[in-house]
Amino acid sequence: MSKKYLFNLMAIMIMAVMVLSACGSTQPQVDSEFAVGIVLPTRDEPRWVQDETRFKDALTAGGYNVQILFSQGDSAKEKANVEALISQGIKVLIITPHDAAAAASAVEQARAAGIKVISYDRLVTNTEAVDFYVTFDSISVGAAQAQYLVDNASGSGNPLYLYAGAASDNNAFLFFEGAWNVLQPKIADGTFVIANSSEAVALQDKATLSRDEQAAIINQITTNWDFNTAKGLAEANLTANGADAKGDVFILAPNDGTARAIADAFGADADVSSYFVTGQDAEKASVQYILDSKQSMTVFKDVRTLVNDAISAAVTFLEGGTPEATTSYNNGSIDVPANPSEVVTVDKSNVISALIDSGYYTEADFTFPTGKALSVGIILPTRDEPRWVQDETRFKDALTAAGYDVQILFSQGDSAIERANVESLITQGVNVIIICPHDGTAAAASVELAKAAGITVISYDRLVRDTDAVDFYVTFDSISVGAAQAQYLVDNATGTGNPLYLYAGAASDNNAFLFFEGAWNVLQPKIADGTFVIKNSSEAVALQDKATLTRDEQAAIINQITTNWDFNTAKNLAEANLTAASAADKGNVFILAPNDGTARAIADAFGADADVSSYFVTGQDAEKASVQYIIDGKQSMTVFKDVRTLVDDAISAAITFLEGGTPKSTNSYNNGAVDVPANPTVVITVDQANVVEALIDSGYYSAGDFTGLP
Repeated sequence: MSKKYLFNLMAIMIMAVMVLSACGSTQPQVDSEFAVGIVLPTRDEPRWVQDETRFKDALTAGGYNVQILFSQGDSAKEKANVEALISQGIKVLIITPHDAAAAASAVEQARAAGIKVISYDRLVTNTEAVDFYVTFDSISVGAAQAQYLVDNASGSGNPLYLYAGAASDNNAFLFFEGAWNVLQPKIADGTFVIANSSEAVALQDKATLSRDEQAAIINQITTNWDFNTAKGLAEANLTANGADAKGDVFILAPNDGTARAIADAFGADADVSSYFVTGQDAEKASVQYILDSKQSMTVFKDVRTLVNDAISAAVTFLEGGTPEATTSYNNGSIDVPANPSEVVTVDKSNVISALIDSGYYTEADFTFPTGKALSVGIILPTRDEPRWVQDETRFKDALTAAGYDVQILFSQGDSAIERANVESLITQGVNVIIICPHDGTAAAASVELAKAAGITVISYDRLVRDTDAVDFYVTFDSISVGAAQAQYLVDNATGTGNPLYLYAGAASDNNAFLFFEGAWNVLQPKIADGTFVIKNSSEAVALQDKATLTRDEQAAIINQITTNWDFNTAKNLAEANLTAASAADKGNVFILAPNDGTARAIADAFGADADVSSYFVTGQDAEKASVQYIIDGKQSMTVFKDVRTLVDDAISAAITFLEGGTPKSTNSYNNGAVDVPANPTVVITVDQANVVEALIDSGYYSAGDFTGLP
């Protein structure tokens, strides 16, 4: 199966998830248990967060329940994760071990439970309990490097300089083995002449080297994977050699960092006419070196392909088959079957197709001799929160699959960086900018630059304020959030005289006013007709006959009932309200809490009051802790804002603009300068009745995150 096909398949699956979610459909399930459990080493590196997103989206779209856990660099936690997955009834375990040897006992437990074990990216060693290994083939990496040198050599007597990784690293031996397999015949026939290793010269007639023979060479040419060591060794080699060992040279460098160091040394030698130098990892700095003709090639190991191959192997096991194996790796106990993921040789001729068009990097990461304009530029507030890294992955995958060039930049919580990002995207000729501002007001000047350059601006998740340079706003409707909370209270109230306790967010936060406005629109008629009686706000009582409140009137109430979005403030205010209230003001009560954190705090206070017979309390954000409270009957509901849907809506708006259209708008938001058109993304009321359908079946959370699910 080709890499392009796999990428397209995955993109289609991801888009299918988005469409089904938007339509309110649920995903097909294999059974009530998890089909696949995945253990990744840490959530603290973007690589693994991106893997999590791709695994979850693709497996959920394929109809398989999946649970993904992180070991956080701790073998004990890794073992506990495996045990948790066993108890959840998984059929296949995909694991990237933190410590390959320590993970053996954990996977043996899985094997004993009848679970198929796939070792992912790193091989679990010293156990028979591994069924398949998904990896890049280190030997093929070395072979690709060597083949590049062979393909570019002509004639005979070409000087060959050999360099290797650290002698303490087994992969350095595998890379060198792969390279020797290709180079040795061309050394034997005189195409190459080894110029910097007496140990290699002594063994040059041997097609296959023992481990000790490889070690003898590697110890002489090791870079220890260190830039300065590599450069120092290369300079020493050049100093020791005369002009006849230079001229047009060929250099086996083990990875990109050492390749750049070695290239700098050879490039500075007057007797070196030209050089071909290899690399590995497609590091950004080396891609730039390739574009600048300072490094010849790199071996690209695309982790997205590795995810696809792991999914393919897991699905094959789930369907009762055996994944195709083209080789095996001895893990110290057995030969583990594997079908190594493809590696790609990248040089100047294919750098755009391999690394840019595939969406792995963006053009803005590099300086090109000639470039092409990007279609979409996206600016997100920070890379330091998983939410935005997951948004990055979904934006990139979906827009690339749809055929649009996209560049995604992060402002890292700095308005100056945000402005620089906008200026960079303008320079690159983007047609549409999607921006989630760090500071809504400070971002105005930046988007005005974009507007002046003829670029369409979409404000994403947060509204850029005080400018007419915003064309569209993709958001959740804060007013509808408050309305959904209030409607839940109304739907569960009967009779008259029901005690109503009102709480709000921070008076300094505009969203707190919008949430309260939405709630008041629904509650006020039911206060006026006697269904509810306000018990904790004299300001609200004074205004209870007004259907529409001014900003100042809202402020008067919010200042009296504010939680400042703080757990302790909310709990203390609730306890003070209950202390001031009589038993007649309690009984079966109804509570408007603005979000999940404050809802739990307020619920704890009301739940501890002996005069409170029962309560309904609202929330917002579908935080894990509040979902557990809902399952346990301690919080009544939450308003779920699915960020996956928000990404989908932003993509839809961008594509509509790119195709010359105007996105459908059903609403507008005044940003202090203009009414910005919007089509607010749907929010979902979640309670015990639909928590599984809304949050588990949709793939947003996994069942293993909670206890006592209905």
